[in-house]
Order: sequence, then C-alpha cells, then structure tokens
Amino acid sequence: MGRKTLNNQVQHALTQKARIGQSRHKAKEELRQEYASQGVKMDFGTAVEGIHSIKTFDVYKGHCERFTAWCIENKGVSKYAKLESIKQYAVEYLKEREAQGLSLYTLKAERAALGKLYGEQIECKFEKARTYKDVTRSRGEAKRDAHFSEEKNASLVALCRGTGGRREDISKLTKECFFVKDGNMFVRFEQSKGGRDRIAPVLPKYQKQIKELLDKTENNKLLFDVVHNGCDVHGYRREYAQELYKTVCNDEKLKAEYSKQYAPRNEPNIKGSVYRSHEKERPFVGERDNIYIVSQALGHNRLDVSVNHYLK
Repeated sequence: MGRKTLNNQVQHALTQKARIGQSRHKAKEELRQEYASQGVKMDFGTAVEGIHSIKTFDVYKGHCERFTAWCIENKGVSKYAKLESIKQYAVEYLKEREAQGLSLYTLKAERAALGKLYGEQIECKFEKARTYKDVTRSRGEAKRDAHFSEEKNASLVALCRGTGGRREDISKLTKECFFVKDGNMFVRFEQSKGGRDRIAPVLPKYQKQIKELLDKTENNKLLFDVVHNGCDVHGYRREYAQELYKTVCNDEKLKAEYSKQYAPRNEPNIKGSVYRSHEKERPFVGERDNIYIVSQALGHNRLDVSVNHYLK
C-alpha cells in the first residue's frame, strides 16, 4: 500500500473511534459507575470514549481536515507527514482561529475535535468570552414572534416551557427520551450543545400536556419533525429556568428529588452557600444549591451563567 495522506490518517483515526449505533448515554453511565467503583466523582462534562453519531463524526472530520490543510499551507509539512508529528501545532492553530474572530462555540468544537483525534485533551484556553450584557436574544419581542401562534402550537410551547431544551434539543426529542422516577418526570437530552448529555426535570405544570403529546406519538418517532422558525425557543428556555428556580426554592421535596439526578455541587474555592451578585442594575441573591440544580438542567457548568443569562 502507498503512503497515507494526512486526511487518510484522520479518516482512519476517527473511524477507529466510531461507535455509531451504540448508546452514548449507556457509555456515560458505565463510565460513571467505573468512577464510583474507584471512589471518585465523575466531573460534569467528562467525555466518553468514541463518537456516537454520524453528524458528530462528520463535523469532527471537517474540523480535523481544516487543521491538516492549515499545517500543510502554513507549516510546510508534507501531506504524507505522520499525524502525530503535527499535533505540536494544534494550540497555535486554535489561537490563530480565535484571532480570526471565530465564535467561542466554534473554537470549542474545533478543540474537542482535535482532542478526539489525538485521544487527549488539547490544553488551549480562549480569551474571548461574551458577557451577559452582550446577549440580547429573547429579552424582548422579535419580529418573527408575530408570525407564531402559541395557541395553534400549544404542544410545542408546552414542550419548550416544560423542558428548557435548546432548539436543537427539542428537534431531536422522541418519547423514549422521557422517563419517570419516584413519580417525577424527567427528560434526557443526548448530544446537546458541546456534545454533552444531560437530564432535566419536566416542570409539573406542563407534564399533562407533554404526556398527551407522548401518548399520540409513535415509538422512536420525533415529537416534532420541524420546530417552527417563529417559536422563541430560547425565550421559553429562560422561562423554564425561572420557573424551575422558583420550584426548588419553594418545594424542598421536589428539590431533593431533582438533586438526586446530579452529582453533588463541588465548588472548592467558594465559601458559604449563598450566591450574591452585587451589580447595581441587576442584583441577585440566592442559594447556590438551588441555582446549581437549574444550571445542571440547562447544561451549564458555571452558576453565574445561569444567573446572568436566565434568572435575572
């Protein structure tokens, strides 16, 4: 056989990691049990081995091939170079991409792709980060909202308000994503933003409508083939966060049940149980444990993201 090009090597390396058709959720549960057997808590966002969806495979392959092309053009490496030999340029490549003005979401996706390619985390921190003041989406009525009827799309609205899913999350839901534990309803979002899985409580006030939707949907079929473009999914997600926060503040029993779905809050550098935001324009004070549940349901690591973007 002839020598393999860098792109051939990328294809081979990622194919070796492909787990298409296997449950990513099951793999994560097994990893969590493995950590537990060693007496270690698995951190939120810990990656599992393998690539479990065709879409993720294609996205990662595209990111990695852009990296190899950059190395050939900017570092003078041969297209037949060993894949391992160009790993040294990964951080430089990512930093240059950041300088080009790419979004933080894209930068993290590229970093994850290269990490998956090489089987190790790429240590590269990005400087750019939006503050909540930069975010204006869903904080007022948009023109597209006028073309969307909540009455005609009542089931979709209930699903969004009841689960807090992102648009892509909602578009992938089937009835199998929902489960009931100890009388409480939850939804499992798989391959959400950043490739993460998460579990979120279904708000009690929307459970009846959502159950009716599930009952009339066939097994393994999408709840909605298309999510209406005029549906303000992010706005409903914000409503979900605020409603969930009120629920865990006022109902200790539900709070305890919801907490069972998540690892204990771990903030070693934080003293005290109260979160305080001293910003004059939008102050906020709340119990860190309550905010933590909301953060986990939304799929965020940092409490301040949930506070500044959703709860204020």
